Amino acid sequence: MKKAAVFFVMLLVLVVCGSIGTAQEIDGKILYQPCAGCHGETGETMALGSSAKLKGQTADQILKKLNGYADGTYGGSKKNIMTSIIKRMSEEARVKVSEYISTF
Repeated sequence: MKKAAVFFVMLLVLVVCGSIGTAQEIDGKILYQPCAGCHGETGETMALGSSAKLKGQTADQILKKLNGYADGTYGGSKKNIMTSIIKRMSEEARVKVSEYISTF
């Protein structure tokens, strides 16, 4: 049951990120909304109990990690979840969401 719930949440995140990543005007706050389910409203949660907290990281740090997920050079044992999400985001969307996260 837990695996099914995680799968459903990740599927929802993929759909939302895919549609938002192609929007004409990209808003980091809107982009982050589906991420909050795993990372917390202000980046205070360790996603899936294993990731670093986003809160307190700079925009450059976040962007470097997001780009690493996109090109396969960053991530731990559960990176497939983030990789599939980030590959659907444009570079501009990654920049915007990184800037927003850095405000936590």
